[in-house]
Amino acid sequence: MWIPLTLLGTGLLLTLLIVLGRRHETLSIFKPSRSDVRVPDEFTPKPDDILIDTGDGVIHGWFFETNREAPTLLYIHGNADTIVQRLPVIKGYISLGLNVFIYDPHGYGKSEGTPTKSNFLADAFAAYFHMTSMMRIHPGKIILLGQSLGGVPSLRIANSEPVAGLILEGTFTSIRQMARDRYPLLPVWLLASSDFDNAREIQRLKIPVLIINGSEDLTIAPYHSQRLFDIAPKPSEYIRIEGAGHTTMFEIAPDIYYGAIARFVQSVTSRPNH
Repeated sequence: MWIPLTLLGTGLLLTLLIVLGRRHETLSIFKPSRSDVRVPDEFTPKPDDILIDTGDGVIHGWFFETNREAPTLLYIHGNADTIVQRLPVIKGYISLGLNVFIYDPHGYGKSEGTPTKSNFLADAFAAYFHMTSMMRIHPGKIILLGQSLGGVPSLRIANSEPVAGLILEGTFTSIRQMARDRYPLLPVWLLASSDFDNAREIQRLKIPVLIINGSEDLTIAPYHSQRLFDIAPKPSEYIRIEGAGHTTMFEIAPDIYYGAIARFVQSVTSRPNH
């Protein structure tokens, strides 16, 4: 069949733009770091090193155990830094008497491989199944905490596997909306993928969710968290910490931040059948 050259050229150009757009998207999403991942000598309790073979490389994590019977946070961190940079906030979770499992996804810290969207999701599920099958942690004792980009796999797990509750911290509604925010005068969002859509996923939730963000978040605008709360099924709770940035909620207002998490964990783990 004869195809006009102009139509063929337009199609090729559009395909090229989409490919380049998705490539730029991946580079923008993931900022892998191989920084030092040693635990400072003064940190207590010392975590257990956890290695998980995902089938596409081994990922590395830490398990901080305060009490075998205590609830456990599965902390899924965002697109930058490593598990080391989360030690200050983890210290606060430990002070609440919680266990914490945290890992570095592909390409971060000691974890092997290259970060991709599919790997990022698969790593989170690998961590969850390692906790439930290998570590024998009951799903009713697991609370997911998705920080920033970590909200994406957290919501996916919450919608497909049993957990007690979900905490979303400074996350976004969708990649497309983030593209609108970053390039308000250009239709770049048209080239963005639709697969990291938290607004779509949160409407499917069947478990309680706590949403936290800072009023001065310059990485992901606060309205994203407000929007997620507005469309989330109930029960849900929204905490905005005034004066806090993207990752400083626990520093600016520790009583509010940790207090909200302590109350939420208590409420979801004390429900019947949990």
